[in-house]
Amino acid sequence: MHLEGPFISAEKKGAHPRQHLIDGFENGFADILQVYGTSLEHFAYITLAPELKNSKEVIGELVNRQIKVSLGHSAASLNIAEEAILAGASGITHLFNAMSPFHHRDPGLIGVLTSSKIAHLQPIHYGIIADGVHTCDSAICIAYRTNPRGMMLVTDAVPALGLGDGVHHLGDVTVDIRGHRAVLLGTDTLVGSVCSLDECVRYVMKVTECSKEQALECATLHPAEFLGITDRKGTLDFGRDADFVMLDEQLSVVANFIAGKNVFTNYAMSKRPV
Repeated sequence: MHLEGPFISAEKKGAHPRQHLIDGFENGFADILQVYGTSLEHFAYITLAPELKNSKEVIGELVNRQIKVSLGHSAASLNIAEEAILAGASGITHLFNAMSPFHHRDPGLIGVLTSSKIAHLQPIHYGIIADGVHTCDSAICIAYRTNPRGMMLVTDAVPALGLGDGVHHLGDVTVDIRGHRAVLLGTDTLVGSVCSLDECVRYVMKVTECSKEQALECATLHPAEFLGITDRKGTLDFGRDADFVMLDEQLSVVANFIAGKNVFTNYAMSKRPV
């Protein structure tokens, strides 16, 4: 499970309700336990803003407990972001979105991709929403060409995915869907996406001109590497979990399998070449 909030920046909260945010770790790691509970075994990674008080202490404790830390929803400077990475954080949540824009004197979180201070560490992994709405084509290309091995495709999809245009509800938030845009009703604030992962794979392949294999690795192998679970996920190697998707030549979904069991078949496409 990925926990995104409430330890994020109010300045870069996106669609997260302000009243639910917590502005710092006043009591250190105890605040994590108070909010999420004392058992953290089902949590894979947590997104937090590294500029919050006592965040480095919290990052270190999370990593000690085998929980990955991703930086996001943040107005942090590059220096603060680098310190967080050195403390144990290893990812960036939906790069370019809900963070300070790139500036030539202080590139913020985005600058982590090329930082010399952390170059000795494993490649930084970063999620990116390649839906043609959240991130422009040039930004996707810059990120991919800078750090192709770190790109992880994410949809950031809301439950309204597949329901079509109209007004929908996400918790206590009202969402207006128009095409591929999901915004807070009456505003231009994006509220996740309504794009599926196979669409993201096709989109990143188109704009970066990478191969099918490279695009698919951004949705399979790279996330597994970030989470440290390549012993069972991310590839079709012998001994790995039999969780996989069948695609046609255009990379559209034909069928899904979980633990070797067929759980979905797109019958309209199942007779096309795969």
